[in-house]
Amino acid sequence: MLWTHKLGQKLSLMLLLSALSGLLHAEQSFEPRMVLIIDDMGYNLKRGEAALALPGAVTYSILPYTPYAKKFAVDAHDSGREVMLHVPMANTAAKALGPGALTPEMEREAVMSGLDQALDATPHVSGVNNHMGSLLTSMDQPMQWVMDTLKARDLYFIDSLTTIKSVGWKKARDNQVPYLKRHVFLDHQSNEAFIHGQFQRALNIANKFGFVVVIGHPYPETSAYLARILPDLKKLGVRLVPASAIILPEVKRELTRSARHRLQLAEASTLVLEQQRETITD
Repeated sequence: MLWTHKLGQKLSLMLLLSALSGLLHAEQSFEPRMVLIIDDMGYNLKRGEAALALPGAVTYSILPYTPYAKKFAVDAHDSGREVMLHVPMANTAAKALGPGALTPEMEREAVMSGLDQALDATPHVSGVNNHMGSLLTSMDQPMQWVMDTLKARDLYFIDSLTTIKSVGWKKARDNQVPYLKRHVFLDHQSNEAFIHGQFQRALNIANKFGFVVVIGHPYPETSAYLARILPDLKKLGVRLVPASAIILPEVKRELTRSARHRLQLAEASTLVLEQQRETITD
């Protein structure tokens, strides 16, 4: 009879919704990860100290041979945070690079010894990312030499992606150097409205793909914004982690799988709810 058929439909939908809700609840325990790197540390004491005062597992990338490079590296490490070396690399605009720079004119020995010396001069370094580098990161041979050095020292590489032509992350992948790619630059316009918009974009990427890599700088506006938002990051459903926590390929794959599964379950639950409403109103 018609009424028994509709009752069966309702019961089936209710059971399906219950099952989906259980699965979705289990997936809710999954927290997308955010890697937040503060670049350009080393020149300005006041700005650097404000950045180091930020809460949580912020990662600090320090320019080599700068006045406060060693101090900031030690302070970050002593506070339980991860330290990176922010290696200056040649850019297409011919901007000044500062000490420790890698340029296209350098031969293999110069690149590798220069990078080794900068790493030796900066304590507690776990990985490297490029400062500028829109020219050098697009060049196959110099980036191979960079990866040779990082692999020998068991360090990771984060491609700041200052150019879409970068081969940095590809060379890292091909040489089995653990790597990440930057998703969001937080503050290339240093005003709060822009920074907030970029941070929201980062949250969206984290929720969609399971993780996000964000790069900011020790600007007063950036530190002020992050000091307000980071204490509430867990409430937003995202966990702040150091780069090393998600650097391995299998970790990245699992985070992405979990994020996609959660989105699929949420979409399926919404669809079943809509079907249930239609059945009840029939």
